[in-house]
Amino acid sequence: MIRSMTGYSRVEAEEAGLSVSVTIRSINHRFLDAQVHLPPGLVSLEPLVRRLLKEHVTRGHLEVTVSLERLGPAELQLDRNLLAGYVSAYRSLRQEFGSASEPDLLALLRIPGMVVANASSGELERTQKVLERVAEEALRLLNDMRAQEGKTLERDLLTRLARLETLSRTIGQLSEGVPQVYQQRLENRVRELLGSMELDGARLAQEVAYLASRSDVAEELTRLRSHLEQARRLVEESYEVGKKLDFLLQEMNREANTLLSKTTDVPDVGLEIARQAIEVKTEIEKLREQAQNIE
Repeated sequence: MIRSMTGYSRVEAEEAGLSVSVTIRSINHRFLDAQVHLPPGLVSLEPLVRRLLKEHVTRGHLEVTVSLERLGPAELQLDRNLLAGYVSAYRSLRQEFGSASEPDLLALLRIPGMVVANASSGELERTQKVLERVAEEALRLLNDMRAQEGKTLERDLLTRLARLETLSRTIGQLSEGVPQVYQQRLENRVRELLGSMELDGARLAQEVAYLASRSDVAEELTRLRSHLEQARRLVEESYEVGKKLDFLLQEMNREANTLLSKTTDVPDVGLEIARQAIEVKTEIEKLREQAQNIE
């Protein structure tokens, strides 16, 4: 089974006088890259959240947002030094510009970090337990969504791999006719040069064998088919296949380039082999695009 790197989940729970919500958005990325946004009072729990992410996700860019609301009255703590600094700056500006108004204390209290809930160690421990359960559920739902999208990706990948297998068989069948093409072309050229003189059959056979060996694509086709078999096994049997599949596709593309370079000077059948090889490259490129979406 494979999983897409794209997904979304949100889980909210009320427990122990707390309302905790975790929202996760996931998109493509070469590695695991997480951005975690926590309320000021929960910053110390960021290592916990990152540990959970690594346990459930191996690849992708994750945006994790945690919200916390206390359902009952909370003991608030005022940052008096910060408040005094704002008031002092305000009075300095008032004196400089001749204003008679007083600072709006309610507006000052809304400044981020001015007022924080004073959580006891016991409350922080309860919050950690609730957050851990909510985060694990959000990650489970995220992976469910990514696995569902992965089924669609898997079908497309297997279809394109089957198409590549068909193309490789066609190229193999076409390549069997390359020696005959060389023989006919050489015979025609030699006859044009020698006129009515008798051809040296042994020498002609040597030249045909030499030219045919230069255009022999058996090794490239064998490696290509081996890569295709490995890719199929990865898609059908493995997790975390994105990077491995991308490597295999690079190798396949290298074989396709060699197929093209070896058949450019072969008339007729060579043109058809080249056309099939271009189809191979096109399918490989489409597979590489899809591989960028896989965890």
